[in-house]
Amino acid sequence: MKKKILVKMAIGIVVIGGGIGYFMYQAIQSSSSYYYSVDDFIRGSDEVQNSSLRLAGKVKAGSVQRDIEQMLLTFTLTGEKTEIPVSYSKTVPDNFTEGIEVVVSGRLDPSGNFQADKLMTRCESKYKAKLEQ
Repeated sequence: MKKKILVKMAIGIVVIGGGIGYFMYQAIQSSSSYYYSVDDFIRGSDEVQNSSLRLAGKVKAGSVQRDIEQMLLTFTLTGEKTEIPVSYSKTVPDNFTEGIEVVVSGRLDPSGNFQADKLMTRCESKYKAKLEQ
């Protein structure tokens, strides 16, 4: 009788441990997408066509378009030399404006448009040290 209970407990521990290990692996995989500048991404875009990744750049002035009916935000993300069109259809951060630095996570579609799943803005004033007057 005790042997059956010990076997069941061992099996339960292995199953639970395997489940926890699987979820940890999935969490690491989902958060380990590559981080590219727009210029680096454009140079190597053939290699990352269907990969989940992150892009950092500035929102080009005059490129932001909002379609309220479809909840779609489109804009151009610029690097130092290149740019890429971005589409985003989720909640837009309050401080999103033209000319700011953003980081987008998502995939490049076959038409060359970056389909973003996440949009994060950078507020430089929070991170820069205040200058002494």
